[in-house]
Order: sequence, then structure tokens, then C-alpha cells
Amino acid sequence: MQRSERGQSEVIGVVLLLGITIAAVTVTVATGSAALGLVTDDARSASVENGMSQLSSQSSLVALGETDARRFDLGSVDGGQLRLDENAGRVEVRIENGSDTTTTYDGSIGTLEYVGDRRTVAMQGGGVWAMEGDRGRMISPPEYHYRGETLTFPIVRVTGDESSPASGTGVVRRNASASNVTGTPNPLRNGTVVVEVESEYYEGWYDFFVRRADGTVTKDDANQTATARLVVPEEVSFERTLTVGQSDGYSHQGNPNGELNESEYVSGVSSPSPGPLIESSIESAAGNNDNTSCVTSSGFDDCDTLRTGTYYIDGDATVDGNLDFNTTDGNITIVVDGDFDVGNSELTVVDDSDNGVKYYVNGSLNFQGDGYVGTANDDIEAERNQFYVNEGFLDNSDGDGNPTIEAIVYAPNADVVTKGNPTLRGAFVTRSLETGGNANVEYDPDLAGLEIRVTGGSGQNAITYLHVSENVIEIDFDR
Repeated sequence: MQRSERGQSEVIGVVLLLGITIAAVTVTVATGSAALGLVTDDARSASVENGMSQLSSQSSLVALGETDARRFDLGSVDGGQLRLDENAGRVEVRIENGSDTTTTYDGSIGTLEYVGDRRTVAMQGGGVWAMEGDRGRMISPPEYHYRGETLTFPIVRVTGDESSPASGTGVVRRNASASNVTGTPNPLRNGTVVVEVESEYYEGWYDFFVRRADGTVTKDDANQTATARLVVPEEVSFERTLTVGQSDGYSHQGNPNGELNESEYVSGVSSPSPGPLIESSIESAAGNNDNTSCVTSSGFDDCDTLRTGTYYIDGDATVDGNLDFNTTDGNITIVVDGDFDVGNSELTVVDDSDNGVKYYVNGSLNFQGDGYVGTANDDIEAERNQFYVNEGFLDNSDGDGNPTIEAIVYAPNADVVTKGNPTLRGAFVTRSLETGGNANVEYDPDLAGLEIRVTGGSGQNAITYLHVSENVIEIDFDR
């Protein structure tokens, strides 16, 4: 190779090396700048999250009348934009009862937002929320309290004169003249309380309701809504022999003398599920058998007589031998977390008091042969034996069994088909009832006027008291 060619190669090599170095430096600077930008945005957003949480806490104190005004500081907002929209977000609270709906509250709640490059932080409804990507989440909870059977929802509505404030500092004040307490007749009777939030941050509201609403919670992505449903306990009355949920739910194919006339039954009546009531009974009774050794993991093993107390079986239960109940000193509670098969046994309340036995059955209630439930008295005393059944009733009674049941049987989820010869005295609530043979269904007139409080809806807890108020705050930013 000639000297000139070697000289050119050295120059080209130097140029290539410089080009690679410059390119690497450029990429490094660009990447570092982007990374620095993300870190900076995250830091600003985190600072504003903390400021919004403090403002939310201060706003709640102001809104609920604990102080007239409070100053606030959201921190640095130079890297984003503040927006206040009085019409953003909407809350509706209503009570649904069949075809009737009573609206307790329906209005906008307003939103204060900080919009950064990657994250939006907002104060809405007394809570703080964030949006990153396409999903909202909760930072701090709103003023929504569900304790026992009482829902307290002081709705905090945000107002202000500036829609695009430049400062992150200012004063929050209560607008007492605009705030109001909604009128709800308490205690509530029947129906469902529905709390529906329409918001860009609906997924955060949804997650909050799932953890705190203690009811059925759903979300509608298309309409950006989160909905919590809380069931009001229903007072169930027993004015007829039979109540069935299906519109054509009663039929009799056997001896004509056993058929109910139209005044003795009612159909097409929606009855609340006993599921929550049974679940609550299981929780409180678990492991409690009042030191009675004859109550085993499989049921009642030659117990002879049970006295006042609570008896729990964790699973399916059977009865071995006849079983007497002495309720002189108080009621008796039987809780079965499974099917309860009385079989051919007799379950008899033997004393003359006004107390009785309540059965909570998480599965089905079954009888065979000449099984019996009632009292030792000659008169029918159906109220003294009450069954709350989550699933079926008389599921295995297609044969020639002759069970006699003098009781209230509340099994609104049961489709009963019996071709045997049962005698049912008292009041019975089922989804449907088809009888055959010499089946006999009779009413106990002493049940007229009796009401039993039943919480409704599978997986739903009950609500008896509802307190909703609108509490308006005004945000005045420094200029």
C-alpha cells in the first residue's frame, strides 16, 4: 500500500470514530433528557398528590362545618396545568323498590385536576384520584362511611371562579347557603339503595366501592360509571298459605281436595334471598354447640333433648333419632352450613312457652318417610318453628313419603316438586310448588299480621339508615 493511501485511511478512521462518539453522546443525552423528564414529571405529580390529599382533608373539615376556611398549598404546579370544572363528575343516590324509584340526590360534584405529562391528579367528591394511562385509581378515599346498617355520604361539591388557575395556593371556604341535607325517611323499608358515580375516575371509585360498599358493585366502561347497590331489609308478611315467586308457580296434580284455592296463595311475588341472613348466622354460630357432645360434624346423633342455645354443623347434617326441643329458657337456633336432612325423624318443641326454634340452612331442607316438625301441643303453632333455606325444599320427596311440617318455611329459591303425601301446615315461601298424591297444604291463621325482617340479595348486606348531604366548598386561588 502506498503512503498516501495509508494517510487517507487514518483520516477516515478518525472521522468514523468521531461520528460514532457524537452519535453515542447524542443518544445518551436524548435518553438521559427523556429519563430526566419522566423523573421530573413523576416528582411533580407526587408532590401534587400530597398537596391534593392535604387539600382534600382540609376541604372535608371545611365542608362539614368544623372550620370556616383553610389555606392550602399544592406545591409546584409549573410542570402541568390546573383545571377546575364545576360540572365534572356526577353522583346519583336513589332508592329502587320494584317499579318505584325515589331519587335522594342527583347532581354534579365538580373536580379540581392537575394535568401532568404522564399523570393526572384530581380531587373529586371528597377523595383524591389519579389517572395514568387509561385507568383511574384512588389515592385517598372520599367521605363515604358504611357502618353496620347505616350509610353516611356527605357529598363534597367543588366550586370556584377560576377554571385554569395559575397558582397552586389559595383558600378553601364553605358555602353554607348552597349546602343542604337531603330528606330521606328513616328507617328505610324495602327496596335497594343505589349509589352511582359517573366520572373519568370511575375505576378508582369502583375499586373503593368494592372494598367499602359491602354490596353488589358494578362498573360500566362505556358510560364511565361505578355503581354500588345496598339492599334494604324487607319485612316479609305471611298472610297466605303459599307465596311463590314465579307467575304460574303453583300447580296440583293429585287429589282435588288438596288443591289450594286462589285466595290461599299468591304468585309472581319477588321475595328477598335469605342468603345474607344465613351467612350472618353462620359467622356468629361457627364452632358454637353449647357443649353438647351429641351435635357432631355430621348432625344430631341421638340428642334426645336440646335446650336453649345455638347449635352449628359445618356441612351437611342429618338427624339420628327423634329430637325434642325445650325452649322454656329461650329460643333455640340451629345453623347448618350445607343440606339438612330430617329423614324419618321427629323434631318437636315440647314446652308451652312462646319461644321456638329457628333453622338457618345454607343448602336444602329434606324429609323422608314420616318425618315431622311441630310442637307437642294439639294446636298448630307454626310460628315456633321457622326455617330459612338458601336452596331446595323437599328435594327428595318424589316417592310415597308422608312428612308433616308445621312451620314457616322461607325458601324463595326452591322449586318444589313433591309426588308424595306431605302435610304442610303454616306458611310457605318458595319459587314454585308442584304437588301430587294426597298432598295437603294448610294455613295457620295465627300467622296473620306476623312480619319477619329479612335482608335480601345474595352477597348483599342490608342498609336501614341513609344520610346523604350536599356540602359545597369554594376554592379561591391566589393570583
